[in-house]
Amino acid sequence: MSPRPPVRRGACPAFLAPMETGDGLILRLVPAEGAISPGQLRGLARAATALGNGMMEITARGSLQVRGLTAETVAPLQDAVLALGITPRLGLAIDISPLSGLDPREIADARPLARLIREGTAGLAGKLGPKVSVVVDGGGAIGLSGHKADVRLIAVRSGADARWSATIGGGMQELLAEQEAATRALDALSRIAALGHRARATDLPGCTSTPLANSGDGGIPSTPLGTFPLVEGRFACGIGLPFGAGVADLFASLADAADEAGARDLRPATERVLLATGLDADGAHAFAAEARRLGCLTAPDDPRAFIAACPGAPACVCAHFPARDLAAGVADALAPLLDGTVTVHLSGCAKGCAHPAPATLTFVGMDEGIALVHEGAPSGARGPVIAVEALAATLATLAVTSRAPGETGRGLLARMQEVGLLAGLWVREGNDRPMVKT
Repeated sequence: MSPRPPVRRGACPAFLAPMETGDGLILRLVPAEGAISPGQLRGLARAATALGNGMMEITARGSLQVRGLTAETVAPLQDAVLALGITPRLGLAIDISPLSGLDPREIADARPLARLIREGTAGLAGKLGPKVSVVVDGGGAIGLSGHKADVRLIAVRSGADARWSATIGGGMQELLAEQEAATRALDALSRIAALGHRARATDLPGCTSTPLANSGDGGIPSTPLGTFPLVEGRFACGIGLPFGAGVADLFASLADAADEAGARDLRPATERVLLATGLDADGAHAFAAEARRLGCLTAPDDPRAFIAACPGAPACVCAHFPARDLAAGVADALAPLLDGTVTVHLSGCAKGCAHPAPATLTFVGMDEGIALVHEGAPSGARGPVIAVEALAATLATLAVTSRAPGETGRGLLARMQEVGLLAGLWVREGNDRPMVKT
């Protein structure tokens, strides 16, 4: 059984070009400076309620999204963003740590290099495809290893100096000074643009695959939850939205909590996290406590932190099951296995928008139910499937399987897969064909 043919993952719900889905149009907002004030977040929440369906999201790459817009409300929402004093990032996606320039652990401040690349690509506006991206990772507390990129620049120590490890697509790494790294990145981007609007770094000679670096835990990097020391004795506190989404009122409440705690600003961050910065120690504690009361994630070992879930049906027209609605139950059922070694992806279809990389367990919506992929991406899903309503009970059975002394959750799943037990859990009634694809 084959999955429903997916819509090509070639477009993004950008600020100037919102994308149509099952619950209307989605508008994506990346603040150009990476930060917004609590008041601006409150204003955005009000606009999301008035002009959309009241649902907002933080994406895996740290973008804000407003859902449920119509053709008539897109322009008023864009106007509201500008009226709030928020400058949206337009054009090429250049990702840096949300704590760049504030993080005492970083090897180099990524902002100057990112600025050189931004300025150098001004002439390529409209020539690069919407998925082309650059990662500039200064090597601080919040890394960007999970971000797929056509150009990846990572700060490394070279004696007393900082250098930049440059990788174009899947090509060889080069160790370069800052200006050399900018030149190398701009050259690659120019060559990509010359190949056409659909081109990526993978199309360049010698760049046959675009790597997605990860921490070796199945593709989802460490979530930046918790408290991080900043320069000048201040702190940042990262909290997570449950599976990256919430009603606009939740975002407004978090803005209120940030104000009460004395935050300087709020920064959407990688892995669906919202960072409040400029806090003192008491303020960081107070912000985390209020976020926890509101149902948000505040600790890296929260089982929900290891689960990526798309909105699912009916919000997405491609989805076969309500992925996000089921995510909390999946987190509860699999909690004994979610020890930091297991990552889970609930994907309403084979597109895998919430997490394109492989995960330890990926549950994929198909025409007649949910398929499972072990250590793979949603595109690897094959039948047979189980019924949507059987998911929680099946996973509860999986989670109580005995582990050997010292065995991790991921190790247990690998052992079960090796002897056929994992596949045996995922067989439709009357169908004895294994469906797990490794």
